Parts: sequence; C-alpha cells; structure tokens
Amino acid sequence: MELPKGTSPTLKLVQASEAEMVESSTMNAMSWRGPIEVDAYLRREAHLRTTELNRNGGVTYWILVDTAAATGSHAIRRILSSCETTRKQALIAHADGTVKNVICHGIGSVFCHPAYRGRGYAQRMLIELAKILDTWQQNEGDSTDFSVLWSDIGKTFYVRLGWKLYPSTHIALSPKTPVERQESLPNASMLASEDLEELCRTDEAWIRSDLSKPTSSDSCIRVALVPDVKSMQWHHAREEFLALELLGRLPLAKGALTTTSDGKRAWCIWTRTFGAGEDENILHILRLVVEGEDTCERQAGNAPDKGSRHESHQPLVGAIASVLGAAQLEASDWGMTSVQFWNPSPLSVLAAEYLDPLAKIICREDESLTSLRWHKEPPSDPTRIDWISNEKYGWC
Repeated sequence: MELPKGTSPTLKLVQASEAEMVESSTMNAMSWRGPIEVDAYLRREAHLRTTELNRNGGVTYWILVDTAAATGSHAIRRILSSCETTRKQALIAHADGTVKNVICHGIGSVFCHPAYRGRGYAQRMLIELAKILDTWQQNEGDSTDFSVLWSDIGKTFYVRLGWKLYPSTHIALSPKTPVERQESLPNASMLASEDLEELCRTDEAWIRSDLSKPTSSDSCIRVALVPDVKSMQWHHAREEFLALELLGRLPLAKGALTTTSDGKRAWCIWTRTFGAGEDENILHILRLVVEGEDTCERQAGNAPDKGSRHESHQPLVGAIASVLGAAQLEASDWGMTSVQFWNPSPLSVLAAEYLDPLAKIICREDESLTSLRWHKEPPSDPTRIDWISNEKYGWC
C-alpha cells in the first residue's frame, strides 16, 4: 500500500490504544532498549507507567496515523510516527516577582520507523502535537505556557518547529576509589529513597523564594521545572529496573549530603544510566543543591576567575566537592565510566576543578539538547525567557 505524504489531510495525531503503546515501544526498542532485550524493554516501559509521575494520565502516548487507511474494529493502526508527553509541575516568575504554578509538558520518545522516514511524518506529528499541547490537561479556560524536550538529533530539526535551544553543557568527572578520596573535604552521608521527599520540598521552597525576587528587565520571564520527588522516583524506577535486570543488584544510595561548618547544606541526587556500551554507563547528577547559592543567578560555566576566588566561596565549594566526590565513589562501585552533571553553576565548576584540575565544561552538540517552546504570546523580547535549574531531573 502506498504511503501518504507528510502533508496529507488524512493524517491525524491520536492517542494510542494499549496495544498500540506496546507496538510503538516494540518499534522504538531498536533505538532505546540499550543493553536489554526487547521483552525486558517492554517490561521496563510498563513498569515506568506505574510510577507516580506517569499514573493517572501523567504520561500520554501519541501516534500519527492515516485515517484513510482501512482497519478492523480492533486492529492496530499503522503507526507512521510516535511520541509521548509527560505532565510536569512547573513554576513561572514574572519580572515583578510574581510566581505562578503551572502544568507544562515534556516531550520524549519521538520516533519514526526507518521504513517510514524521509516523508515528513515526525515533523507533521510535532506540528499537530504543538496545537494539542496548547490546551492539553489544562483547566477550562487556561492554556499551556510552555513545553520542553531534549533533542538527540542535533540543533536544527526542533528549532525549525518552534522549540528554542537552551544551554546544554555538562562536566564529566572520572570515578574514584576510596583511597583516592580527598581527605580534606567534609564528610558526606549517603541519601536513601526515604530521605528525598523532605529535600525536594526544601529545594522547591528555595527555588520559589529565588524566583520571587523582582528582576530589572520587564521582559524577562523565568521558568523552572519543579524538582519534586516523583520526578526523582521516575528516574530511580528506570535505574532500579535495569540494575536488577542486568546485575541482580538494587541501587540503594540515591545521592549524598553534607553540611558546612556554618550549617549550610549541599546535596546531590543521582541516578545510574546503563547504556548499550560501557562508555554509556554514566552516573548522572539529577539535581545539585547548595544552600546560599541563588538559583536565578546560576549562569552555566561562568566560574569566578581563578585569580579572584574569594575565601567566602571555599566552604560551599568544599561542600559541593564532597557530594560530587561521593558520586565518584558510587560510580566506581557500580562500574560507571563517569559522573556527569548538567549546566554547572560557578561554584560547582570550582568544585569540579578542585576534584580534577583538568575538569572542563563540555558543550553538547548532538544529544540531550535542552529545548523549550513558549506556547503563549511571546513577551516583548522572546529571548528573555530564562530556564532556571535546567538539570537532568527534568529529562524524560
């Protein structure tokens, strides 16, 4: 049967049935199953749908189909392209410091089978999806402010369709064994699952407080995905499934926390990523939090000049280095090839350099490129939509 063009009026974006969800996952397993077999990948996807983040409509599966194609009453429609959206809690702050709770959407698993590529199906799907997301899962009369995604196909495709690129940098640290630990650093304690809820609530409160400070630019809008515990648990459900499947071992440590001499806390929450090759086994820092560091003033990579580092920085830098050092030890224990944390703040750059003088900021060019689409009327200067706390926890 001849395939329709991507511009065909008979193409429609619809929600997938249960059987079509399985079919979509079976198709995209070639790209995302990593080190596990297809049947295990399907079980993992089903497992993720049971998490608090994804339950009760938290995740929606979309497929592009040809409505002119004949199907039986219970047949699986031919899936020309597919994706999923995750409902996320977010915050928006205006220049006067007004902070609003909103629902945004994270887009993931954008896929078109190789046999169907080159016909514009993925592009058509995203055009139709953007229209649906304008009001998707909003209260009556409300509309969506923004959606986010992480491009693994370079910088141009999603930009053409309205998703603006945002900073996509990270620092990678090598794993370390206990004998290599810096003894001059404060001790860090490991975090368990039950520790995370209180820390996530505290983190959210600090972000809200920082966002409530007025800015000097009337056109500046600041947005942040809420680093809530259900987002962390979703990442941990992924790692726990794979760790048990591959190693028969449950990862118990979920992060690390330390306290400075003057009582300020620093912590990180992490997850282990198991890839198709050993070089893809990475301990990712989902969220790095430092008490006393203004969330809105964190500019990725703008570390203080090495010749002008002030003593007042040192306790916080030491605390960050302590929890990152704990991550290095955990990475070594689990056979990870690196510890990575996204869009590092000035203080975390200093901490990374303390742990490894050769540490440097890496600008990603082809994968996990953070992107945001503003769905409402743009502000007077559309470049002034700042994405705060743009870290790995938001990825989906």
